[in-house]
Amino acid sequence: MKKTTPEGGAVTVADVLVSELAAWGITLYFGIPGSSSLPLVDAVRKYPDARYIVVRHEQTAALAASAYNKFTGKIAVCLTIAGRGATNLATGLYDAKEDRASVLALSGQAQAQYTGPGGIQEIDQDAFFRPIAVFNNTVAIRRRRSNS
Repeated sequence: MKKTTPEGGAVTVADVLVSELAAWGITLYFGIPGSSSLPLVDAVRKYPDARYIVVRHEQTAALAASAYNKFTGKIAVCLTIAGRGATNLATGLYDAKEDRASVLALSGQAQAQYTGPGGIQEIDQDAFFRPIAVFNNTVAIRRRRSNS
């Protein structure tokens, strides 16, 4: 049996992520929608318990998530696009690190064929976030090839 979203559509990796985060009590997202983060933004929209707050700058998303944790003890997500958007999280994430606030930072990533030297909107996000984050990883989705 194929799984479906609350709206009845096919389940995506982003849907699974938002559903799992909700099961852990993480339902608040701050960010700026962009091409590499749209699957997650769309998944948040599908789940009634999740809330997405659009901010004007990625730094604000990280600072808002940090402040939310400091005032409520709950974790929020700061969500951004790859490259420049991800690097703009740094100040807010350093704020969280210095105050030992728990924040989950998620950023989109350029498709594999567009990564590496000369890639647009692409940096080595693992290396960039290593000094800031307690845990840092890139999730790669391999597309299935049809047998036709």
